[in-house]
Amino acid sequence: KTLDLDQLDSVTGGVNMPSSAQWIMQHESGGNTHARNPQSTAFGAFQMLKATRKQYMGANWQSSDLGQQYAGASGYVRDRYGSWDNAKSFWQRHHWY
Repeated sequence: KTLDLDQLDSVTGGVNMPSSAQWIMQHESGGNTHARNPQSTAFGAFQMLKATRKQYMGANWQSSDLGQQYAGASGYVRDRYGSWDNAKSFWQRHHWY
């Protein structure tokens, strides 16, 4: 299921997702919280790998809930890049994050 921006706001309970996070999500999955990559363990709106989802989402690592996926991805981005803006810049150079 792909979400438009109004749906995104309602699903995240009004969480203010930065535009750089939305940009990455759209480029990774088109906003599809059920997206799968058949060549890897990547899953969800942010296409996080299984090990990364387990690390940052804990018991909810298989969740297709956008709020939980965003929270997990935000932890990953904070630890690896420091900010969503930095992650977007990396993505633009490498086509992954």
